Amino acid sequence: MTMTPEVASLRIGRTVRSVEDAMDELIARSGELFAEMARARIATANAAHAGQRPMMRIAAMQKNLVAARSELVRAHSDLSRLAETMDIPVEECPENAVLADTAFEDAA
Repeated sequence: MTMTPEVASLRIGRTVRSVEDAMDELIARSGELFAEMARARIATANAAHAGQRPMMRIAAMQKNLVAARSELVRAHSDLSRLAETMDIPVEECPENAVLADTAFEDAA
C-alpha cells in the first residue's frame, strides 16, 4: 500500500501532537508524585532526610522528562521544516521550536 506524502504528514503530525500531550501529562503526573511525597513526609512527621533518596530520583527523572520533551519540540520543528521543503502544508506547528542545547541549564 502506497501512502502519499500528504497523508504521511497528517499521520505524523497527529502522532507528534499525541506524544507531546502524553509527555506533558507525564511531566505533570511526576510533579504530583513529587508533591505527594513531600506532603507525606510532613504529614507523617518524618525526619527531613526520610525519603530524600527517592525524591532525588524523582527530581532527576523530571529533569530527564523535560529534556526529552525539549528533544520532541526540536523533532517537531525539524519535521515541519522537512514538510515545507516537500511543499506539504503544515498546521499547528511550533514556529520557534529551536531550543538552545543549554536551555535547561540556563533555567536552573
